[in-house]
Amino acid sequence: MYISNPCTPHPLLSSGLRKEIGNWRELTTGDTVVLLTSDKRNPRIMGRVDDISDDGRYLWLLQDSGAGRRLLDRAEGYTTFLD
Repeated sequence: MYISNPCTPHPLLSSGLRKEIGNWRELTTGDTVVLLTSDKRNPRIMGRVDDISDDGRYLWLLQDSGAGRRLLDRAEGYTTFLD
């Protein structure tokens, strides 16, 4: 799991990202997001929010590059940014 530290920028971030999202309930359908993971093979997941569970634990993401729809669980430790 990646724990963000405001003093140490994450190596995969670009300057175009707007703000870190602490609670997925802050997102709305259609938002474009970047999720950072601890998976070294796929450290960055990008796409458009399709749906969010009422409690903000689960997020359905329409992934970029034709990778399909994916269900993500907040407990997996994603760091989420609006793009």
